[in-house]
Amino acid sequence: MTRIKMVKCTLRSPGEAPAARFVPLREFRLWKYYMTHAHDKIVDGEEISLWVDAESYSEQPPAQARPLEAVIRLGLQYWDQSMNTAAFSQRYFPLEDYDTIRDVFLQHYPDHPNPDGRTVARKKVTETRGYYLHPRIPETRDS
Repeated sequence: MTRIKMVKCTLRSPGEAPAARFVPLREFRLWKYYMTHAHDKIVDGEEISLWVDAESYSEQPPAQARPLEAVIRLGLQYWDQSMNTAAFSQRYFPLEDYDTIRDVFLQHYPDHPNPDGRTVARKKVTETRGYYLHPRIPETRDS
């Protein structure tokens, strides 16, 4: 079962509407620093929970039902010309925005021409459907 600790937050530029982002917890602090310092973005509304791949979720749903949000994991193997080596990148995108975001994301990784001038696609994209499980809300006891 694939379970990844995930941070859901909003990302925006000053004066713009916020957009949801899903970032693995192990990368979040570095990602947040980069977004705020290199791109002058604002990161708000941090919430930590889990991302679970759809296949595992359907085979073994959590004991307690929680609200779900459909999120796709995009894996990209590509040739990093600046480092002269193969590289891997992985991002998580909300399903509702995926078609638009996917194309913008892939434009950051252009194919480079061979020495003979031909452009050869050196990318391999994998897509895994999954769910962001919203955190459990502690039950409150009425007095």
